[in-house]
Amino acid sequence: MKRSARKGRAGVAGASGQALVPALIFLLVGCIGLFVAFNSFQMTSAKIKLQNTADAAAYSAAVLQARDYNFSAYTNRAMIANQVTAAQIVALKSWIDELDATYSLSELDNTVNVLADHPAQWSTPKQIGKADIAPVRATLDALLPTVARNIGSLNRALSDAQANYHAAVFTAVPDATDAIAQLNQPDTHVTAGYFTSPRNAAQLAAWNSYTATVTPAGALGQDNFADVVTNAATLDRFVKNRDSVRSVAPSFQQLNDSANNICGSGSSFTINVTHDGGTQLRNDKSGWQSIDASTAHLRISCIGPIESEAGYGGSANGNITNYMTHPPFAAWQDWQGYGGYFNFGYTGSSTPGWQVPDAMAEQFRTGPGPSLDPVNGGLLRYQEVGGAQVAAQAPRITIEVTRSSDTLVKTVGLQGGGRMQVNTNAAGGAMRALASANAYFVRPDETSLSSSIIGGLMHADQWARPDHHTEYPSLFSPYWQATLAPVSAAEREAAQANQTPADLQAPKQ
Repeated sequence: MKRSARKGRAGVAGASGQALVPALIFLLVGCIGLFVAFNSFQMTSAKIKLQNTADAAAYSAAVLQARDYNFSAYTNRAMIANQVTAAQIVALKSWIDELDATYSLSELDNTVNVLADHPAQWSTPKQIGKADIAPVRATLDALLPTVARNIGSLNRALSDAQANYHAAVFTAVPDATDAIAQLNQPDTHVTAGYFTSPRNAAQLAAWNSYTATVTPAGALGQDNFADVVTNAATLDRFVKNRDSVRSVAPSFQQLNDSANNICGSGSSFTINVTHDGGTQLRNDKSGWQSIDASTAHLRISCIGPIESEAGYGGSANGNITNYMTHPPFAAWQDWQGYGGYFNFGYTGSSTPGWQVPDAMAEQFRTGPGPSLDPVNGGLLRYQEVGGAQVAAQAPRITIEVTRSSDTLVKTVGLQGGGRMQVNTNAAGGAMRALASANAYFVRPDETSLSSSIIGGLMHADQWARPDHHTEYPSLFSPYWQATLAPVSAAEREAAQANQTPADLQAPKQ
């Protein structure tokens, strides 16, 4: 009985020893699988990180692109505001000079002294008006030229800053994207020479030609900057048209007297003065010109109505040595400004230069008046989107980043050897990734019930156009943002061809 029990225990012990073999085999296979999975995970993680780095580098380039366009938009708007200020300064100088002239002695005073029974009714208010405006004119004469030159210098600085910033962006993109790549991964960099390589030539050309430097002054024809500056909503009424009645109570620039000495008993002699004036941008956009003129309307009982020049004045900025198109005679084109303005605000004629007041013509014959800013007057160069662009996207910027293969696997001890060695199979001993991005212009109609073209745009109501119109891309509105974009098939093929040895790209003959 006892021996049979020992035989039974021996049989159980033998069975448990045989299970150790498959357990060891399973453990070995599991370790191999864990080793392969671990290294595969490192490779996959490296690819994901590399693509994220490429996306970050490309997006940073698009941010620079958007900032360039927004900077141009802000500086363009600042220059527009300064141009309006320059026009107002020119207008104010012309207006104060003409007002002073109407209160000064002229041929009109000789006529009044001969025909009016009481000429002091005319001359005394003129003397009072002359004294009243004297300190005002002295102040403006001292102030306006300085302000005009400073405004012109500021516009020149904005124009130069815009051009320099635009040029600097092209220079900064390679270094900036490489710095972003290394901040994301210290062992990653933008492929050396990528921006200057033939692969990127077409893309750089598209980016470079998307905007252009425009020099309006000295050229005839349409110009975007001039269109904005001369828009009716941009200029105030004082600049565009300041016609008025100069005869005001109680007796300034007006007369209501008798002319008994000339016409006999019961006759009358009246004078009322009207003023016309305006400021307009020259057709060649080389400067602002302003003319103000007053006409005295005389009525004598025994003679009838007579018109006489009461006073005139003018002012300008820019180069005024060639303000006439056919010197020394004024042509109708000289009376026409840019943007549909003509005759310097005079509304009594529908034709440039035709039947304008004599006082206004007299001022024009003597020249447009002194130039308050001969150096920086007129419209200066600026940046604008080239051509008729209706697409919301600027040209894409594609970035290629590179990471050396020997930096992919961080756990060197687990790389294995022989048949178990992990091989990245990277072309040229490096892993590369492409990413594209671009700036885009967004001014959607978020106020309507229709869906937004941008979708979940933050603070959409602050971007919206209240008139529900579509606004196309320009460098006058700072609504440029950055976004990632799909990499084109051609760029992927070019990248693949660049990594493939030349002897493998084409079949041997």
